[in-house]
Amino acid sequence: MLLTGNITPRQPGRSAEHVEVSDALDAVRVIGVAAGVDIDVAQTQRAALHPGRAGVLSVRGEDVGYVGELHPQVSADADLPGRVMVLELDLDRVLTLAGERVVAASLSTFPAATQDVSLVVDAGVPASEVRAALIEGAGELLESATLVDDYRGEGVGEGRKSLSFALRFRASDRTLTAAEATEAKLAGVAVTAERFGAGIRD
Repeated sequence: MLLTGNITPRQPGRSAEHVEVSDALDAVRVIGVAAGVDIDVAQTQRAALHPGRAGVLSVRGEDVGYVGELHPQVSADADLPGRVMVLELDLDRVLTLAGERVVAASLSTFPAATQDVSLVVDAGVPASEVRAALIEGAGELLESATLVDDYRGEGVGEGRKSLSFALRFRASDRTLTAAEATEAKLAGVAVTAERFGAGIRD
């Protein structure tokens, strides 16, 4: 997959929004859901990709592809306009690792509650492990947890990184309150704090 240009066009009172790595990660998430597996993302370095904006994709510890932003010089050499996001995934391997057939869960008619959280951890801690701890602690109300940003730089501290997750909560029998979603989120944060010393970024 190759993405470039604007994901949202310019509109009255609103500027155009260019594609970001998060848009490619959304595609990874959709593919993972369809295949019935969790596709983990961990920051990496890869030739032709922008330093700090490249991730390796894995299923159950086995690499299945990569995602990231092309280095500006590579984009220019290929006559590609502006910033360019790329995704490569070995679908045959993903489906093999998925194993048994996927059984879809029942769809809830109740609305989802969405919240974000940014956690500061040591730079060497894999994002996939932080996400797993977050999911475990948040419990059954957490429907999905998507990594949307991996930031290292000013305000985070030397040797540290900030991982931002988009969380979606839903109950099968009622509409969740904001307090219930927050309680579940903080329960997930508590597990990440216990295992990795994670703290919520101010």
